[in-house]
Amino acid sequence: MWLVLCDDGDEAARWAYEGLRERGLAPLEFVLGRHLVHAPRSAHRVETGGADFEVALPDGRTLVSGAVEGVLNRLDWAPVGDIFFATAADTLYAREELSALVLSWLESIVPVMVNRPSPYGLSGAWRSAAEWAVLAARAGLPVAPVRLGEDGVTGADTDVVVLGEQVFGDAGGAAGPLAPACVRLARAAGAELLGVNVRAGGGAGPRFAGASVLPDLRIGGDTLLDALHRRLTGRPPALAA
Repeated sequence: MWLVLCDDGDEAARWAYEGLRERGLAPLEFVLGRHLVHAPRSAHRVETGGADFEVALPDGRTLVSGAVEGVLNRLDWAPVGDIFFATAADTLYAREELSALVLSWLESIVPVMVNRPSPYGLSGAWRSAAEWAVLAARAGLPVAPVRLGEDGVTGADTDVVVLGEQVFGDAGGAAGPLAPACVRLARAAGAELLGVNVRAGGGAGPRFAGASVLPDLRIGGDTLLDALHRRLTGRPPALAA
């Protein structure tokens, strides 16, 4: 079994799910974060030798960690906004505990996962614009000026998606010369899948302008889907005639 995990409204994840199905990836399940959080029954065992889980989803499907061979992880956060307690402190505590539970579930999936969770984000560590700028500069990317308080993606007009050692999207355009540095940035960020925003134009040439662990996968087109299929299965896709 393979999984595409995402939040409500993630059209890029839905696109990837449909594309992977067309390439013969089966059985492939599309699972929303709220399905995990509102599961009517779940079991999670953490032992010295490892961990496992079994989750009965609200629609009748059952996920067993040992049956999962690969995951495209697009979860942003555990959607627990409808949980309220007597005090704001209790509500915050409950939300943090549920987020930690989902993170532990994800970590107990041993085979291939793109991207693995972090204590700072369920699909990888979220960073401020300043933190991304520091990592990008260390990776060899020219960096645009950053204002403190901005998020990690700012007004860019050229986008690429890094998957492993490959770059998809505008690699043949303004961002092309920066492709190797984009790969180094993803590696430094611990992200197997990373979107990199590049601001093109001007005498200074293209410059790094932001990054995201939840890029719009559609930027990479069919070639990204082919590579994602190979990453999840270890074999080339079998497209339907």
